[in-house]
Amino acid sequence: MQSNFNRAKRQPAIRILAQEYSESTLKQQGSGEFDPAFIITKLGAKVNRLVAMGLLELMERRESSSGLFWTGRIRDPTGLHFFSIGTFQPEELQIQADELLARFQQEEPVLIMMVAKSSMRQGDDGSIFTGLRPEEIVIINSQQYANLLVEASDATLKRIESYRNSSSLEHDVSSYKKAGIPPNLIEGILLSREHYGEIDSEYHKLNVLRSLAIAEGDTNQTELQESKEPIETPATTDDSNEINYKSLIIEYIQQNSSSNGTDFESIVSHCINNKGERETSEITIENMVEDGELFEVKFGWYKLVT
Repeated sequence: MQSNFNRAKRQPAIRILAQEYSESTLKQQGSGEFDPAFIITKLGAKVNRLVAMGLLELMERRESSSGLFWTGRIRDPTGLHFFSIGTFQPEELQIQADELLARFQQEEPVLIMMVAKSSMRQGDDGSIFTGLRPEEIVIINSQQYANLLVEASDATLKRIESYRNSSSLEHDVSSYKKAGIPPNLIEGILLSREHYGEIDSEYHKLNVLRSLAIAEGDTNQTELQESKEPIETPATTDDSNEINYKSLIIEYIQQNSSSNGTDFESIVSHCINNKGERETSEITIENMVEDGELFEVKFGWYKLVT
């Protein structure tokens, strides 16, 4: 069991709706090997851990040389969250993943709440994708779902208000503090403005209104339109079960590391060129970071931990 002391050091789980999280393209990596990484949203949320909630829309199980892994997605009123579960995660989560898979295959509608670590990666074309690394999954009822939507909507409205209030200010910590911007949003809003520029927060407000309408029962979650987001389908090979992804990754980084490390896409390409699968390669990299075998020097660049 995890001690209260260790739990106190965990980053708080941000209440957030899918679109705000999924449209993020900025990652802040700490300078130390064990410093937490954050995804910065356009509204200034700094997300290391988050609470996601929604309807289970997809659940799949695959097998690789590293073991079984599960991928899925959940839909809230604003969009999709993508998640993955690997064998490095607690056995309880793996059991829950199979239970969710069984329900999905039976076409049983399931609402879930997920506490998860944030993750971000870059595709071949430079597109950036956000994802979830679940820590806890709970099947919830419609009332619990409504309560979670209200919490996420309330947190989103507070970020919208702070972001709008910051528009007329000098963009520095001192000015934000004097104007009463909440301390937990100051750094995130400054980073957001530097990276994204000025954004239109109105559609975030519309997302809140839509979420509250579902929470109040005016709209049914299952009536949401299908997402337009592209879904990547990993290539498969007959030899995938024979590949030692970890050895491929370690060997490639050892031979191709620079002062900045080795970039994510070249590592994945090396695995694919050796008959590996893209998705398994990406999950193995994430697993190695979680296990302390790789260190992400900056977004998308890795070094071996020696």
